[in-house]
Amino acid sequence: MLSDYHMHCRPYSPDARDTMEAMAHGALKRGMTHICVTNHIENCTQSPEFPDQFPVFNDWAALWRDFSAVRDKYAGRLDVRLGAEAGAPHYLPEEGRRIYARPELDFVIGSVHNLRRARDFYYLNYPEDFDNFRPAVEQYLDEYIELAGSGLCDVLGHIGYMQKYMARQGKGFDMMLFEDRLRTLFKTCAERGVGVEINTAALSDALGDFLPQPSVARLYRACGGEIVTVGSDSHRAQDAGSGIREGFALLKECGFRYVCLYKEHKPEFVKI
Repeated sequence: MLSDYHMHCRPYSPDARDTMEAMAHGALKRGMTHICVTNHIENCTQSPEFPDQFPVFNDWAALWRDFSAVRDKYAGRLDVRLGAEAGAPHYLPEEGRRIYARPELDFVIGSVHNLRRARDFYYLNYPEDFDNFRPAVEQYLDEYIELAGSGLCDVLGHIGYMQKYMARQGKGFDMMLFEDRLRTLFKTCAERGVGVEINTAALSDALGDFLPQPSVARLYRACGGEIVTVGSDSHRAQDAGSGIREGFALLKECGFRYVCLYKEHKPEFVKI
């Protein structure tokens, strides 16, 4: 069993290159048995200062039609489920609750791509736009702590997101410098039944590592973490399923016994 629980498709994620059907085909070719399509929903991170960031998403009917067709086409060969990657849903909790309650969704990743009323980490120059480094990372982790306690997501996505883009500019840091906050975060996860994603997208990028980095994944397990998913965060069919085998190997190294699938926001524990 190999599950890729984080991927994007056009036209629903503006940064995606390929259709849902192409993503499913790519995942199947790479040996996946289960996937969840999780397009960007950044409805809660809109900021008048940065109108060029992701638009509001409301095209649920078209998304469901495409999903249903792909799910039915691959039935018996590939388990296809529909989720979402909600950007900081706790920034606008009422809208976050509407997203989480959508009947189309089995699964919601909660991700922090930007601090409040700030630009996505993707667009920043490092260290010029990140000169208050420690306070910025502390605020970032505080947002994840609040998100974990909000009831607005099932797992936390790519903890350490900015590390991917810092690496492209030759910069970096060890997230374990913030171990106290990470422990608070993982305690909150355990109390609220929220999982953590092992994101494999940066394995083939400048960072060359998982998000969160392996030491953080081990800390999550040491703090009693049980709920975990693995996702490629792919935006092209050729990347669907990329790094998933390595992600499963990391789970075993960290002492995880199960990986989770999701149905109606309930984790299904599958032995690895």
